[in-house]
Amino acid sequence: MPKFSVIVTFDVTEPHLRDSLDSLGRQKDHAPGDIEVVLVPVAPHPEPSGAAAEAEAEAREAAAGGDPASDQAADAEAAESASDTDDSDDGEDSADPGTAEERDPDTDEGDESVDTARAEGLAIAREFAAAPPPGLAAALVEDTRPTHSAARHAGAAASAGEYLMFVEGGDTLTGYALAYLADSLERSGSDLATGNVYRFNELGTRPSSAHRKCFAKTRTGVDVHAAPALLSDRLHGNKLWRRSFWTQLPHHHVADLPDRAAGRAAPDPDLDGDLDVVRALFAAKAVDVLSAPVYLRRDRTTADDRSRIGALTRRITALTALASALSGADRDLWDSRVLRGDLRVILLRMDDADDDARARFLDLANAYLDTVARPVLDRLSPLHRLNYYLVRKRQDERLLEAITFQKSVELKKAPVVRRGLHYFIRYPFFEDPQVGVPREVYRLDAELKVRQKTERVEWRDGRLVVAGRVGILNLRAAKRWHQQLLAFAVNTETGRRIPVPVKVRRAAEYRLPDVLTAARHDYGGFEISVDPARLRLSGQWRATDWRLELIVVNRGLVRRRVIGNPVSGPPERPPYHQVADNVWVRPYWNRDSQLTISVAPVRARVAEHRVSLGGARPELVLSGEFVAPPAAEARTLRLTRSPGTARLTYPLEVVGARFTVRVPVADLIDNAVDEGARGLRQEHWRAHLITPDDEAVEVVLPDEVASAAYGTGDGYHEVVVQRTATGLLRLRGGWAHPVVRDVEWSGRRLLISGRYSAEAQAELVFKARGRDEEHPVSLERDGSDFRAVFTPADIPTLSGTLPLSAGGYQLWARVRREDGGLTDIGAEISADLLRRLPLRMETAERAYTFEDSGSEVPVLRVGSDLRPEEQGSFAQKRLRETVYPALREEGGREEILFDSYTGRQFSDSPHSIYAELRSRGGRWADYPMSWLVKDGQVNLPEDLRRVRHNGHDFYESLARSSFLVTNSRQPAWFTRRPGQVVVQTWHGSMLKRIGFDIENIRGKSRDYHEKLAWETQQWDYLVSPSPWATPILRRAFRFDGEILETGYPRNDIFFSPEREAIARRTRERLGLPEGKKVVLYAPTWRDDKYYTRGKHKLDLHLDLRRMYDKLGEDHVLLVRRHPRVVDSVPIVGRDFVYDVSLYPEIMELFLITDVLVTDYSSMMFDFANTGRPMLFFTYDIESYRDNLRGFYFDFEETAPGPLLKESDDVIGALLDVDEVAAAYGAKYKAFTDQFCPLDDGRAAKRVVDRVFGAD
Repeated sequence: MPKFSVIVTFDVTEPHLRDSLDSLGRQKDHAPGDIEVVLVPVAPHPEPSGAAAEAEAEAREAAAGGDPASDQAADAEAAESASDTDDSDDGEDSADPGTAEERDPDTDEGDESVDTARAEGLAIAREFAAAPPPGLAAALVEDTRPTHSAARHAGAAASAGEYLMFVEGGDTLTGYALAYLADSLERSGSDLATGNVYRFNELGTRPSSAHRKCFAKTRTGVDVHAAPALLSDRLHGNKLWRRSFWTQLPHHHVADLPDRAAGRAAPDPDLDGDLDVVRALFAAKAVDVLSAPVYLRRDRTTADDRSRIGALTRRITALTALASALSGADRDLWDSRVLRGDLRVILLRMDDADDDARARFLDLANAYLDTVARPVLDRLSPLHRLNYYLVRKRQDERLLEAITFQKSVELKKAPVVRRGLHYFIRYPFFEDPQVGVPREVYRLDAELKVRQKTERVEWRDGRLVVAGRVGILNLRAAKRWHQQLLAFAVNTETGRRIPVPVKVRRAAEYRLPDVLTAARHDYGGFEISVDPARLRLSGQWRATDWRLELIVVNRGLVRRRVIGNPVSGPPERPPYHQVADNVWVRPYWNRDSQLTISVAPVRARVAEHRVSLGGARPELVLSGEFVAPPAAEARTLRLTRSPGTARLTYPLEVVGARFTVRVPVADLIDNAVDEGARGLRQEHWRAHLITPDDEAVEVVLPDEVASAAYGTGDGYHEVVVQRTATGLLRLRGGWAHPVVRDVEWSGRRLLISGRYSAEAQAELVFKARGRDEEHPVSLERDGSDFRAVFTPADIPTLSGTLPLSAGGYQLWARVRREDGGLTDIGAEISADLLRRLPLRMETAERAYTFEDSGSEVPVLRVGSDLRPEEQGSFAQKRLRETVYPALREEGGREEILFDSYTGRQFSDSPHSIYAELRSRGGRWADYPMSWLVKDGQVNLPEDLRRVRHNGHDFYESLARSSFLVTNSRQPAWFTRRPGQVVVQTWHGSMLKRIGFDIENIRGKSRDYHEKLAWETQQWDYLVSPSPWATPILRRAFRFDGEILETGYPRNDIFFSPEREAIARRTRERLGLPEGKKVVLYAPTWRDDKYYTRGKHKLDLHLDLRRMYDKLGEDHVLLVRRHPRVVDSVPIVGRDFVYDVSLYPEIMELFLITDVLVTDYSSMMFDFANTGRPMLFFTYDIESYRDNLRGFYFDFEETAPGPLLKESDDVIGALLDVDEVAAAYGAKYKAFTDQFCPLDDGRAAKRVVDRVFGAD
């Protein structure tokens, strides 16, 4: 009988089934015949159902509601709620090119039938079943099931294994998944084991945010009450089920469900299949939760729009059915989860729902709330209590206002107020007598929790000193008496508490760098001093662990906090210290990021290490000595691959008190994990000596024994003997990593030197953290030594030389593999260099710091161009509310302040107006002019003064300049000074709805329209591009001032006598090859695809590789990101893709463009002046038009080129562009006549004449 039955359920049109099956063939550590694979086909759906993707999206939203024990922080609520709840993991685009509609790029001609796709899908399954990989058995269930749920049950019934694993077609297992999960179950006896989940798409692999909290650490034998976060883990595929447990579960069968075709609101077996997992978790007596990823989940779309009456009815009915089956503590836990997560997901979609759907939601939600115990409601946080108070009162209009609030930046800014002895948060309708929400709804209690960070851990005069900042959220210790501290060392085994000295110190505001010039200081600093002698037990040095606990007393509130949360850098690697012979105190951070002080008598240590080449295969030889019991009893070395996914054991050769062990180098290399498009890598091995009683003894690598890397001879890999942050032995086997041994600043240059043991071709690159951006580093190699030079303050770009933008940049090696592909390998920092970091260089604009970000990872930290006294919310509030009004009172000065896209560019109509003014000479030749620049990322001519966005000079220029010429929104606090002239040139041409015409304002504050109305009152002039646009601009902005119907000045370039010369210079500047047709792809940004507010993702749906294959011979592709998008453009092929996002003026790019590919960008109105072809890649037109922004006219009917939904359609149109252009000639002319009648090369002159005076 097989040990494992892996049931693979697959849509018959699934194009990625082979990936799933290949991952089963890679399973390790199993005997032949241990694994049987049962393949069960599922009927195709007209739309992707996203069965488990929906479950995961739901799990993410449920997790956002928080656990009952931890849902306490108003700021956490804000962080979780600030993003749009669009049912996609991580707020990222979860669209997957591998859906049923995907086409084979090598064979498809655009007309493949469903029957053909079906035959191909089944053919892959039949091929695998007929000839499975060695050691596997496989069978195909011929009958197609209607749902994945039904297919799982059919597969389980047709299987015989002791353990069950379910994989959905297109997803994959990690190579160690089955062995890792089974090993845990066999040791624990639990009902099921669940492992972590990663998400992936064609761009790479990333941890699933929905599973991050649940899998933060490994736990065995827990239930949902001990680990409530388990209720957010709702996939089937990341779990290994005991068959005996699975067969006892109540299972729903499709035949038993009411007829969904009849319109009833029955649970959908796939869309609500996540609730089957919840039922199982409640039924399980014990669950093993394993932190390592076992399941790689492919991104999918979902067709379940829960703002629609049918979908929300079905979902709430399913939630209610599950609740009715639970009782007691189980029911309370589930109700808490539903109200914080599942139901709130639907509630937050009600601003997209119609009246009938909102009424149905109120009916169903109230019916559910009728059954919820009062204590469960009382334990909700204020935000949830407010939501459900409004639901109970059926105040749908006020509920919509509350929803808008929760999706806006207002949530994070809600102030805390005190009334009597209690604190309340000022959410909507607080103390509003017309609404009458009881004050207790807003009361804060447990939500007022401690926030703390550790900024120093060091030994001083033999004592361990721990320092940082601490305080109760929203209760700043502005005065010394506001906050008092007590500190204790607490033994983790006995609970013994020892008071230790702690000092309150004055420090910078919590979120600011702790420097004297910070904008605001308070008494939130602390410093704890621990005498290690007090950590002895009964006067003896014994192996034990201690933690540090702070008691914070603030205005009568008492809170406890275990010291944790180290800031990036040296605090992440606290030094160890010898306190007696062979006794060390080794501070370290546990998996909860809490500081643990380990008293660690040395029991075994390494004396030397080497690689032996004398045998049949190379061996790593470790020699050492036993120091203290029970080490001398050990006869085995156990290596455990972090984070616990595999074990290797080797016998010790023991002679007296010394031991030697031989580890085959190939074992470490072959057992390294490198999966998920190399986004999942495990190469480190923890080392323990194992006694006959299975006691694990840690092995120390003393400081006097150097770490070393040994190349394997293949040019790519190495084995490394390393010392952990606590001085213990650790091995690494896998890709060779460059080790940085020395760093220094020489002027503005960063000089890096180090060692790289591999012979492979490699280069160094700094990659931005948190966004897709990278910068190569000049590298010289001399054998295994290397030197590199990087100038972070002087980066060559298409806009000239610029500094790196603020943020962190990690150092990587980019290695060319034998197959020609590239792999990125993280660089490391040597132990000697670690002690000298951080190293800082300052320019007049900002600081650059080379530092360790933890785990020996080298990072270049680039600071803001704002001065310390300008940084932080308090500093900005002071500049806004105190400095700016005072500057306004000083009166005006001669200055024109220009702004393009809030300081992001030197471009657009403001640039044209600036050029027109300078060209006139006279008083304008040397008139003071300045330009707004964000984060130093714009180069300016010498006659323009740079104004730093949000700096003191920004507030001063807005307060005192004579003229403001901008194409962007201005801050709500800006008030035009008497005599000041504001010219709003705007930047769009009215395809997408703007201003007051946008019905659903996503992510904006409730007073968005009020702020917009105030802002437009500050404008003197509004520039219109055409007679058609003028009435729209007046209505959309409710602008009563003068509209300059002049055309957009930026389009004057198309009529310039210098345009041919400009085009020639532009081609030379870009280095484009001669004779190739230039295609410019310039998409707009997507409101719902972003990292954080104002930082949007590159939602790239073009298949660049396929474009290169089809067009690369005679085309080049320029890609231009919208200014809001922060990702870089992937470069494919040779001399084909050019990222021109930083080119300062897009109008110059238009001059060299033969074909424009865009979507809904207003640049179509500008490019129409060239008369050259336009293609519209509108893959998401229904969603964009109907849900995100909406259009002013029938775009499909009016567009001067074809609307294309697939990447292959774009390629085909480019290959036949002359025919396409001819077909759309009449529409093109009509488009130009309607939208471009004023474009004649004199728009800037007309604007300047009216605003600044005629020549």
